[in-house]
Amino acid sequence: MAETLIWLEFIISKIPLPILEVWGRFAFLLGSLLTLFAYSGFTFRNGKHFRISREVWTWNLKSFYFFLITFVSIFATGYIGSSVVLIPGAQTLESLKDLSVFLCLNFFGYPALIAVPFAYGLSDLIEGVPPDFLWDWLPGYFINPTLFWISYQMIGKSPNFRNVRVWAYYLIFVVLFLVLEPFLWGYLCSKQFGSEISYHTISSALVFTTSLTWIFAPFVTAFLFPIVRKIGYFWAEIPSQVKEVSITEPRLVWNSASANLDPSDQINEDRTGISLQLFIVAPFVCLVLLLVGITSYVTLKNAENSAYQMVEILHKQWSKNIRLQLSELEIREGSIFFDKVMVQELLDASVVNAQGRVFLLDSQLGFLASVSKEPQSSLLLETLRVEMKKQSTDIRYTESKLSFSVVTKKPLSRETWNANISWVEDSKHRSGFYLVTLFPNSFYLSGVYTGNSESAMVFAWAILLSLILAVLLAELVTRPILRFSSASKSLAKGDWDIPVGESMIAELRGLSDAFRFMSRELKSSFERVSASQRMVMETNANLEKIVNERTNALVESNRNLRDTIETKERILLDLHNTQNQLLLSEKLAALGQFAAGITHELNTPLGAISSSVRAMSEILKKDVIKLPEFLESLNHESLEDFKTLLLLSVNFGDRSSGLMSRAEKKERLALLREKNIEFPDEILDHLTSIGVTNWDSQIYTIIEKPGANVLLQNVVTLGSLYRLVYVVQSATEKASHVVNALKHYLYTDQSVGDSNAQKVNIPTELDSILTLYQAKIKKDVEIIKNYFTSDSCLADRDKLNQVWINLINNALQAMDFKGKIKISVTTEEEFILTSIKDSGKGILPEIQDKVFLPFFTTKKHGEGIGLGLDICKQIVEKMNGKIDFISDPTGTEFRVYIPKVLEGETV
Repeated sequence: MAETLIWLEFIISKIPLPILEVWGRFAFLLGSLLTLFAYSGFTFRNGKHFRISREVWTWNLKSFYFFLITFVSIFATGYIGSSVVLIPGAQTLESLKDLSVFLCLNFFGYPALIAVPFAYGLSDLIEGVPPDFLWDWLPGYFINPTLFWISYQMIGKSPNFRNVRVWAYYLIFVVLFLVLEPFLWGYLCSKQFGSEISYHTISSALVFTTSLTWIFAPFVTAFLFPIVRKIGYFWAEIPSQVKEVSITEPRLVWNSASANLDPSDQINEDRTGISLQLFIVAPFVCLVLLLVGITSYVTLKNAENSAYQMVEILHKQWSKNIRLQLSELEIREGSIFFDKVMVQELLDASVVNAQGRVFLLDSQLGFLASVSKEPQSSLLLETLRVEMKKQSTDIRYTESKLSFSVVTKKPLSRETWNANISWVEDSKHRSGFYLVTLFPNSFYLSGVYTGNSESAMVFAWAILLSLILAVLLAELVTRPILRFSSASKSLAKGDWDIPVGESMIAELRGLSDAFRFMSRELKSSFERVSASQRMVMETNANLEKIVNERTNALVESNRNLRDTIETKERILLDLHNTQNQLLLSEKLAALGQFAAGITHELNTPLGAISSSVRAMSEILKKDVIKLPEFLESLNHESLEDFKTLLLLSVNFGDRSSGLMSRAEKKERLALLREKNIEFPDEILDHLTSIGVTNWDSQIYTIIEKPGANVLLQNVVTLGSLYRLVYVVQSATEKASHVVNALKHYLYTDQSVGDSNAQKVNIPTELDSILTLYQAKIKKDVEIIKNYFTSDSCLADRDKLNQVWINLINNALQAMDFKGKIKISVTTEEEFILTSIKDSGKGILPEIQDKVFLPFFTTKKHGEGIGLGLDICKQIVEKMNGKIDFISDPTGTEFRVYIPKVLEGETV
């Protein structure tokens, strides 16, 4: 098969590319015109002749089944075909779903045509096609089934391949398809892969795979066609399912399953339009598709935006790290490119991911260095140079971003790269070069693409399940009504004993009883009419009156029934939504408390780190670079003085502030001036900065020497760096403590599996939660912890933490965030008892029996909605535990009993 594909590529490559481009555009325009005809309900058949007419379909439940079967078959054959490898690494039998389209269009007609575009798009999305490609290929998803619609026009009324005439029409269709469809997709794919690859590679592959499909199509059709006819699902043999109507005059030309038709018959519209079943099904399905589609789009879009933000931050940090290392190399060696091997090793060590690339290019975009696995001449590098030349006016800024695509023919691929370009100055050579870091989209969007595929699969299942559920719903509601219709017709013919059956819907069951009562009354009336010829006229008049009254009552009852059903459905939906919103609100309230605490706890150390790093950066940039020259100028005695002062400065890093009072400072300044020490003001400031407040004879000996001011200035520089590092270390430890607590709180044991029950150590969980509440309790709240047991309980960790959060938050609010909270954990028989007691005002006796009721709250407006304790009680009881409380004017104590893990018991 590989040789055949190569031969086809060779043949098509001999056709000049401009001709292929013109033909592809022509196929697109012709297909678009045919699409307008196909989807607007026109047909080229007119009875047994080929003329333009109009198809009128009866949209009933069977039409819906046609849509459903087409949808499922395309998904199944697309999945099977993609797993059949024709040429390893190059081609699969994905076009097997084209065979499904051919069969469904000829067996089921127009409903199958409507299902194809949506099934094609979802099938491609599941197979991993990027959503952006789907948007560009959207016209093709409508034009492609339209080309199959040509076969429906030619052989759709009788796809019986035992007939020679059918073979002739089929061959005409195959030829038209092969000369249009592959080059149509070549035109549609040219935007992503370029004209040459699209027409020479993609088009030839489509010719190859679809040719295999059309070889098998007649045999599969010959096998399935008798089966479809036997079960009564062939569209042309279903009575009154389809009508062909002349456009010029209201005349019926052809009716499905009608052997003898008078051409003069007028259009009978009794069976046209949408049936009650489809009227119930369609809104339900549309609503499900809309909700699932919006949810999938929002989720995936957020994931894609997060990925873009992540790679932008990673680019900046990576580029900054390389620039810093290059600067250190320049300081150490005197030139960045002093040793190219060292530069190569530096770049190799800086790569944060195997897919990342680094290039150093000179001002003329010439190659200087790259990671060792990247050759000096590659398609990626050449494409990068071309794109940088296009934006030569923008890339001279300190930092700029660039995005471009690299397309390869064998194997066929299109990879988009994101580049971060930094201009780096070489101070020695008074020139510069470009530092380019690159990541492919597949590095940070692979998870998003997988999410697209999985979301499309969920979307497909949602469609399938909603279609099935809609069918069941339509059957449940409409079947009793159809029985009423049939019984009414029989009743009109004098058959009084036609059963109307029972329904599980109360209103319809009441309607059945009313109908039977009406039937009995009518029967009695007619029996009385036959008893006397003399009273015929009077009885008929009374009977007509009774019939009218009963009919009006039936109409009114039916109307009330529909209104009642709709009202109940709206009420149930509103109650369900309200319940979910209230539960979510209560959970978000607790999470809001966490967010406030964490933000407060992390802002302070992060602010200290940020300001310290900025100060260190300024010192390193302005002062440290001069330090080597200063040290070289010192003699042995000055160097020993420098070491002495530096040791005092370093020891001052972890002491309290060395500031002096104004009077003490004035006294010290006068003493320095008496001793004729140079720059007394600066000497005093420098000594104060390094923490020297007690001056001994050694200090006086040092500062009396010439150049003491410069010596102290450099000591201050290095001492400042040490103190700033000490500040960063302290702030980092504090932030790490908060993050570790949050990590412990959010950690979920991965070995739990489907069950959420696990061993939980309650003191550990309480300590984590208290750490996260540190912002609220560290000032005016005293926490007393008494943990008297190390036993574990068997519970759902996340839900149990929700209980502790609610109880601790209630205790804080009860005390107005001022007072004592006593937390104790003990073991009692088969339970672990956790007690949380506050020093608030307590709960009034008259409302103590209401605290666990939903929506009951004594909090201020906006602090809660009264579901916290109700949720706690439900969670604890589901864990086979219990919760109670004791309250008096000195405070309230909530006690939670959770079953402990017995000896030998496993989760």
